[in-house]
Amino acid sequence: MKLSRITVSLLALLAVQLFAMTCYAEESSFWDNFKDPEDGKFDIIGDKEMATGFLPIVIPFNEPTIGPGAVGALAYFHPRAETDSSQSKVPPSTSFAGGLYSENKTWSVAGGHMGIWDNGDTRYVGALVYASVNLDFYGIGNEAPENTESIPYNIEGGGTIQQMEFRLGNSDFFAGAKYEFSSTYGTFNTEEEMDEDGRNQNAGLGVYTSYDTRDNIFTPNSGTKMTGSVARFGSSLGGDFTYDRIDLRLNHFWQIHHRMILGLRMEYRTAGHGAPFYALPWVKLRGIGAFRYLGYHVLVSEIEPRWKIDNRWSLLAFGGVGRAASHFDKMQDAEKAYNYGAGFRYLVARRLGLAMGLDIARGPEETTAYLTVGNAW
Repeated sequence: MKLSRITVSLLALLAVQLFAMTCYAEESSFWDNFKDPEDGKFDIIGDKEMATGFLPIVIPFNEPTIGPGAVGALAYFHPRAETDSSQSKVPPSTSFAGGLYSENKTWSVAGGHMGIWDNGDTRYVGALVYASVNLDFYGIGNEAPENTESIPYNIEGGGTIQQMEFRLGNSDFFAGAKYEFSSTYGTFNTEEEMDEDGRNQNAGLGVYTSYDTRDNIFTPNSGTKMTGSVARFGSSLGGDFTYDRIDLRLNHFWQIHHRMILGLRMEYRTAGHGAPFYALPWVKLRGIGAFRYLGYHVLVSEIEPRWKIDNRWSLLAFGGVGRAASHFDKMQDAEKAYNYGAGFRYLVARRLGLAMGLDIARGPEETTAYLTVGNAW
């Protein structure tokens, strides 16, 4: 474990704790705005009448693939309609703009909006991003090299995601559509010419369904979130690649005790063999770098028990496993990627149900620290 990476996250968390402690200074009325009138503890919403307004965010991160860095953003929580104010499960409409920079000179700027209307019956998500990402290519699925040697590459370009969904009747089911588009320039640091070198466009349109009974979208204590999507990518939609993609995901939370929550995550994602490598699914687990385990078929499962010490502080542990294969019938032969670790959370915004904390995760190659906002899933 690299001390410099851990230090970045620990210093950030220490700053948050010191900031919270200053909120109890009786001589400063300013800090009183950040005390929750219900329990007197530090809260970013504080004594405001509604959980709305601007929230500046600076979050250090440590992604194994791109190294330590920081995300800076300005989020705006839109005022809820009066009919929404009592609906604790209905998230607020939120807009954001920001960027990130990491140690290996990866950077990006982005902006987006999550719109919630009609008491949560109509939901929209849209984002624009431009980025320059420096990563390492280890191969695809069962064709991945047995050693840890990799090919460095850079992808720079922009893209957008546009998604709209609607509630089906009075149920907890939603259905809608999603459009994705990206225009990127790829460069591999190798003497051999790669198919993805140069300018490429990728575009797809798909149907999207979800089922959501979580009590909160940020840090759930109970409920289920299931999503499924089927998308077609091709030249008729503005892309250079023709393939299909399927994403199936399940997150479930049991409140097995008033202080104990157990979370379960399961995912299956697949993309056709016409997909560019950067659009393939990969094993997403804390402690494992992005794009480290790529495949045309990816399976992931993870559990996370969380123990509430009190109404603000929680301790948690987690562990998971994933496989990435070039063909589904070779999944059992694919290398097993695993993670395990522990962390804690502090409820920084009670009325939003938003918690924040630190996770220490061990993967197959290294140990990594993460400053996590909300639930890691």
